Amino acid sequence: MRSKVSFRRPGERRRGVVAVQVAVALVLLLGFAALTVDIGVIYNTRADLQRTADAAALAAAAKLADYSKGDPIPLARQAAVDFVRANHVFGKEMELDLNADVRFGRASFNEETGLYDFTPTESLPDAVRISVRHTKDSPNGSAQLFFARIFGVHDTQISAQATAIMVPRDIALVADLSASHNDDSELSNYPSQDVNLWDVWDAWPGGYDEIDYGVWEPEEIPPEWIEMGGEVPQAAGPAWGFFKKLGFGQQLISQDYDPVVDGGLIRLAYKENWTDATLRQYLSDRGYVEAEVDAMMSSTYDANGAYRYRVAVALGLAYWNSGIPGGLWEQRGAPPGNANAWVGSGEVEWAEPFHERTLDQSASIFYDYINGFMKGTNSRLYATNADFRYRFGVKTFLTYLMERRYDHADTPEWANTPHQPMAAVKDAVGHMVDFIDGLNTDDQLSLEVYGTTGRHEVDLTMDVQDVNDRMSALQAGHYDGWTNMGGGLQRALDELTSGRARHTSKKMIVLLTDGFANVDQYGNTGNEQAGADYARMKAEEAATLGFTIFCVSVGANSNISLMEEIAELGGGEHFHAEGSIEQYSAQLEAIFRELGGRRPVELIE
Repeated sequence: MRSKVSFRRPGERRRGVVAVQVAVALVLLLGFAALTVDIGVIYNTRADLQRTADAAALAAAAKLADYSKGDPIPLARQAAVDFVRANHVFGKEMELDLNADVRFGRASFNEETGLYDFTPTESLPDAVRISVRHTKDSPNGSAQLFFARIFGVHDTQISAQATAIMVPRDIALVADLSASHNDDSELSNYPSQDVNLWDVWDAWPGGYDEIDYGVWEPEEIPPEWIEMGGEVPQAAGPAWGFFKKLGFGQQLISQDYDPVVDGGLIRLAYKENWTDATLRQYLSDRGYVEAEVDAMMSSTYDANGAYRYRVAVALGLAYWNSGIPGGLWEQRGAPPGNANAWVGSGEVEWAEPFHERTLDQSASIFYDYINGFMKGTNSRLYATNADFRYRFGVKTFLTYLMERRYDHADTPEWANTPHQPMAAVKDAVGHMVDFIDGLNTDDQLSLEVYGTTGRHEVDLTMDVQDVNDRMSALQAGHYDGWTNMGGGLQRALDELTSGRARHTSKKMIVLLTDGFANVDQYGNTGNEQAGADYARMKAEEAATLGFTIFCVSVGANSNISLMEEIAELGGGEHFHAEGSIEQYSAQLEAIFRELGGRRPVELIE
């Protein structure tokens, strides 16, 4: 029996094999596609989680220095929550478990590992660690998969973590110590704002706790003083000679102030006979006989050089050993003069020292005040109001010292007084230092100053109160009087690039001024354009080094445009304060507190 054999063509067999292979390949391709899609989901989710964690950690860390509303930790937590919600993960809004996902601590750089160590604490934290999770035990649940479900895998656990710190800073405080930092307390500034000259005098070291003027008659003492025990009360600061009789006079010195009616000033004009009855009685009470008093009240010999000597004697700063029979010189046992009515230099004996100075030093100061300042017409005081000329008293003497003898070598007492705007600057620096110190921030602070020259005062230190202590001991025009802003910036650059600066810290310069830069890079004074160019050059150098410059200007006379330019060059910000003493003092306090909290933040993991 013949069997039947069926033959297929080769092409038909190959098509069958290919069909099987395609079917198998499709299954494999589908599996790879599913795996690829879900791996992409996992990858993108992880990237979104990390981005969200980074943003939330930076936002939270930036709040840790903000104590303006109290404890910053709630603010930091809320910032973390807000940023996590705003940064969607694979299109989904995320939430944080505030107990498990937000942790505060302090970060310290480990020199051995080159990394930061994170120690959990909510006591003055300077770091925050944020976890954003797509896990079963998180508010967001597991991350859902798509095609992997065909293999029975429905979800996966994905999380990201970021730690941000407030970076420790090396801060160079560059303070303007030019002479203009006492201008607002000078009597010559009264047309523009209230002058705090009484407060300055009240703080002057060496004032009298119990003043015995020695020239007050019982009937002259006001009744309220008698009720206090009959003693003349504290009259602010010390006074000399007839100034004790005059007292301070009008305390409130505002725009309507009139020196002509101020009882604290007496007019003793050159080449004029004096007729003031109180002065005549004062000289008589000191023991001068009538002939001596008449001679001192007369201007007969002023043109011959007697003026400054008779003023000194009339003010009780010196004795006149006249030689006139029966005169005060006899009571004192002093050698007699030539017995005429001319108060000559050889007959004057200084009686009142100026606060812990020798009589010779005091004579130089008082003569300059009398003959150079009050008799002359080239002072700011005279330019403000010509009626101040020849008007002697505590107010004009203080103004003379501020205008002509402002530096520490001449008048160190200024450092202990609230002369403005210097006092407001000192207070503001103190608030900044206290803020930094209180937060235990690991910041370092140095003090650089500038007048005609730039000077380094305090090394970078974590004992930031050292800066406050030194600043408190300084005064307007402490060393010299011009405004070498570029020189001050150079001192900051020197310190921030010294061995005391830390490679892990952010470098920051706080530049302060109340006026115009007017010293060039070669030390030449008086050229504002060259002074500004020098300051710009140093600001550009700081920017090249990556240092941030914050500028603070005070007063309407400061060069605001230059300060804005320097702040922009330094990648920082310019702050300005002006107005009355009370207003700019409050503004400066707020500015320096803000600068104390301007902590840069960065991710450390």
